[in-house]
Amino acid sequence: MVNPMSFVSPEEVLEIASDLIRIESHKFAEGEERNIALHIRELLEREGIRNDLVEVENGRCNIYGYLPGEEEENYLMFNGHTDTVPPFDMTVSPFDPVVKDGLMYGRGSTDMKSAVGAMLATLIGLKRGGFSLRKGLVFAGVIDEEKSCKGTEHIVRHGPVPKMAVIGEPTDLYVSIAQKGMEWLEVTFTGKAAHGSRPKEGINAIYLATEFIRLLREELEPALEKREHPLVGAPTINAGVIHGGDDPNIVADKCVVQLDRRWTPEETIEGITEEVAKLASRVTKNNTLGGYTIRGMREHTAALLNKPFIIDGDHPLVRMASEEVAAVLGETRSPRGFPAWSDAGQLSNERGVDCIVLGPGSLEKAHSNDEYVPVDQVIQAYQIYFNLALKICEGRKCTESC
Repeated sequence: MVNPMSFVSPEEVLEIASDLIRIESHKFAEGEERNIALHIRELLEREGIRNDLVEVENGRCNIYGYLPGEEEENYLMFNGHTDTVPPFDMTVSPFDPVVKDGLMYGRGSTDMKSAVGAMLATLIGLKRGGFSLRKGLVFAGVIDEEKSCKGTEHIVRHGPVPKMAVIGEPTDLYVSIAQKGMEWLEVTFTGKAAHGSRPKEGINAIYLATEFIRLLREELEPALEKREHPLVGAPTINAGVIHGGDDPNIVADKCVVQLDRRWTPEETIEGITEEVAKLASRVTKNNTLGGYTIRGMREHTAALLNKPFIIDGDHPLVRMASEEVAAVLGETRSPRGFPAWSDAGQLSNERGVDCIVLGPGSLEKAHSNDEYVPVDQVIQAYQIYFNLALKICEGRKCTESC
């Protein structure tokens, strides 16, 4: 049995991850992800691994590393986003990673530079070990996942498109096989302006909006709670923004409500939009008492629809990943759902890629002010990724006859 630590030591795995954390790659950083992409390219070149630096927009680059296969170029992809959220009010040093009591602290330690580090260590380990792959392995360090997912959208549109993909979001090393979709909806209510001293002569759009929100809470939310999905739970809706009116002495003729709707694999975008429209129609009495419009806020989310993703629990990728998790952790873990959004949604829905989500760290620490990842999980992630790549890509030790 191959020992991944023979090629990349635990200390080096942590060093690779720590070096990534040190590089600021958020929306307020100059160049955003460019510096981390350049760092990864330098690391890959130093190890003799073929790579491509591909500009997605305005100098922001995806970085790819390739271990080509004898029969197929890019069969398995390790996909990890290189951006993070900004440090904001972190209570630990965001870009000077510190290990304390078995935890590594820093921005991106959980979401998801430790996974990216373990993925890079996997390519390095396979290269150093002289393994020949029948099916190719590609690493994709993608931009913009924390905003609009433009990095993986670029893969969807331009490649490289694999057969299978492992997304390294934090799952505490559970194999995750489903996630909810995400849609932001904007409902705009229009009324009739009038003087504030004569409100009955107008139609107050703020009142329409607040009545709409009441129906969301009292009718739609309870209905959604009854649609429990076995892997991802019940769908949700949240009114996150409301704004309307010009002055206190004017009856408001416009009010906007912005909604976050998380939907399960059993729902459709048409269905969730129709449910919201029915409530808005009731409030405006079919547009006879004021009016309403609904639109998807695609300028703030991925250009491609953020659909749910699900893969069969008996799929070979799920089965093999679960076997490697059990072998490394010494315990059998049933696959579960991933409670947030990941790039698996785009790859699976737009290009038919078979995906799982699997990475070190807990989602509850992502974006937190004391973000950290258990050191043991980072090292275990490397072992799992390495062994999974060997199995799926049918790797073997290269001899003189390779």
